[in-house]
Amino acid sequence: MGLYKRKDSQFYWMSFRIDGRRITESSKTRNKKQAEMIYAKKLTEINEGKWFDKVTIPNVTMEEVFDRYLKEVSPNLSPTTDARNGQMVKNLRAFLGNNFIKDVTASVVSRYKARILEKGYSKETILRELGLLRRIFNIAIEEWELCRENPVPKVLRTLGKVDSKRVRYLVPGELERLMVASPSWLKPIITIARHTGLRRSNIIELTWPQVDFARRIVTVPRTKNGLPIGIPLTELATKTLAELQKVRHLHSSFVFCDDKGVPHTPDRATTAFRRACQSAEIKNLRFHDLRHDFASNLVQAGVDIHVVKELLGHSDLRMTLRYCHLAPENLRSAIGVLDAKEKESGYVLATFPNKNGSAIKLTR
Repeated sequence: MGLYKRKDSQFYWMSFRIDGRRITESSKTRNKKQAEMIYAKKLTEINEGKWFDKVTIPNVTMEEVFDRYLKEVSPNLSPTTDARNGQMVKNLRAFLGNNFIKDVTASVVSRYKARILEKGYSKETILRELGLLRRIFNIAIEEWELCRENPVPKVLRTLGKVDSKRVRYLVPGELERLMVASPSWLKPIITIARHTGLRRSNIIELTWPQVDFARRIVTVPRTKNGLPIGIPLTELATKTLAELQKVRHLHSSFVFCDDKGVPHTPDRATTAFRRACQSAEIKNLRFHDLRHDFASNLVQAGVDIHVVKELLGHSDLRMTLRYCHLAPENLRSAIGVLDAKEKESGYVLATFPNKNGSAIKLTR
């Protein structure tokens, strides 16, 4: 009970308990002092018996809620996220679609969680689907006023977190086998992925106006975090794009497209990549791992982690720090500073007991 700030909301929220019910309500303000005043007023109304439920919850089905989200919200996100949301909503709709939104409680969501666990879905997939459902409920509460409580957080708390710090990169021999097993149209996509670190959607959606051969740079107007990024091109990446430009489709601006100028889809690239890995007997390698390969090669070559962060387009350095363990020699050179300092001082380097209990001193 009280005033609190939710991570998924820009406003302060108020929580009350009335007649045994827990009521949550948005203060509809970002200002904490104003929110405190509104909360105090609500408490006074409750204590004086003046509070009453002013909002009548309409009988809106989850089917209608999902449709509205896909129509009004999801299209404003990146094309890849929009497509992924469509697939996840399809799964959610099959189980929850016929329920009124006001009847979807934590118990109902928990049954959905149990159902998809039985089907063998990974924990990461379950968290992603429930995360989307939570966002939909937040919008239904704050913007559409279709319900008062979000039942999903209670279920998410029981799942815990997933370690998403996966770092898989190509080891010697894998690249050669992968390229041999890949169809001709996929090979340049793999090369650009390894030499730019761009995400799959940014590569598939790449157009010729984004490629600046004079400056040897590729510009992506909007990445996953919503910001633009410019990636300098390696010599191999430049040659690869130059070869593609020689045979580019006259009526298509897409870099990666078929003979008719139709761009390849992300799903087609992923499916072809998976088949190539199977044919080359390469295990546990995903298309996104080519991005990890790009970052790993930079770190192992001694490139500063902050530079790698900028090239990957990460908004938070913590996301890039997963690659730090790949540069042990950089750490070794840093530790070497201590050795140099000890040599300059002429002090005892170490003192520790031997088997007999007497001290052993390591000196110059």
